[in-house]
Amino acid sequence: MNEKEVKKLLSEAKKHRNNGEFAESLALLHQVNNEFPENVTYRYLLASTYYESMSTEPAKRYVEEAIGLDSDFKENYELLGDIFQKKGDLQSAQINYEKAYNLDSQYITVGEKLIQLYLRTKNYEDVLKVCDNMTSYIPVDTSTAKSRALTSIYLGCLLYKSWALVYLKQYESAIQQIEEIKSKDKETGVPTYPGMYKNEDETLFKLYYKLNNSDKAAEYRNLLKTEYKYDENAIGRLETEAEQDIMLFRQRPDVMVHLGLN
Repeated sequence: MNEKEVKKLLSEAKKHRNNGEFAESLALLHQVNNEFPENVTYRYLLASTYYESMSTEPAKRYVEEAIGLDSDFKENYELLGDIFQKKGDLQSAQINYEKAYNLDSQYITVGEKLIQLYLRTKNYEDVLKVCDNMTSYIPVDTSTAKSRALTSIYLGCLLYKSWALVYLKQYESAIQQIEEIKSKDKETGVPTYPGMYKNEDETLFKLYYKLNNSDKAAEYRNLLKTEYKYDENAIGRLETEAEQDIMLFRQRPDVMVHLGLN
């Protein structure tokens, strides 16, 4: 099988895969892998197609074979992490995502997956580390569709970092982070709408209240009353939450149950 024939088979396999015709795609990929059993890229494509077809066991088997062919092929570890996460084995998922991340610390998709996994496992220090790393190299630029997508990831990192800081009870740093989110939204021209920052403004009020910053707490109390029409009972509930260190919307008991965060 020459290079031209391989490209044709891979192109056909991709078309079948994109159309959800996984049996046809897998048959072609097996044919290519039989011809080139030492090619890590072809083995990875076979494994990832099995995974996309919801066949996790063969996906796991073939991606492990691919790792045996090339231990520096980062995509293999991401895929194996996805497989373990789907199985509910978060520890093994984390190990493999971290292997991919260690091979390429600017591997954005793996960075995003690690952030979500660390949040789920309450590993907030590492949330901060990954967020800081990602915001150090992702440019803030809205001039093209691609750059806007990257900027959206950057802004997401700021949000996740603010959550982590709250969970770690680093409240003054959390305030700075939330204010940075608002500033970056304005800088990048993020479309705004009424009530967009209601959760953030609630959090800022509670943080200032907890820190006994009476001036800033009064400022946000007034904002909540005028902008969001909160009455004294609603303000009192926020104060009670602050006293219990329930600063984020996602920390409320009913929300935690809904999000599966218990």
